[in-house]
Amino acid sequence: MDATIVWLIIALFYAPLHYLLPLLVVVMTGRDEGEARQRRLIATAMDCTLSMVVAFAVVIWLAGDQLQIAMFVLLLSMATPYLRIWRHHRAAV
Repeated sequence: MDATIVWLIIALFYAPLHYLLPLLVVVMTGRDEGEARQRRLIATAMDCTLSMVVAFAVVIWLAGDQLQIAMFVLLLSMATPYLRIWRHHRAAV
């Protein structure tokens, strides 16, 4: 299989999981209303975007020699948006 196709498959499965789950957690656990909820959703989406861009940059850099570490970086980067959610939740309580 062509490397481009493999990267497209990875991106097409990774991106929805990386965005939808944290946003769903914010919606389900948030007590915010109106503008505060919208700001929190935007902040979570920005966190997801930043962590995904950084993760893909590191993964592309590592993919040539250390593919297993590269995939672990992708898995680990999926947890970073939850850090803001957890910090916000702790501050609200």
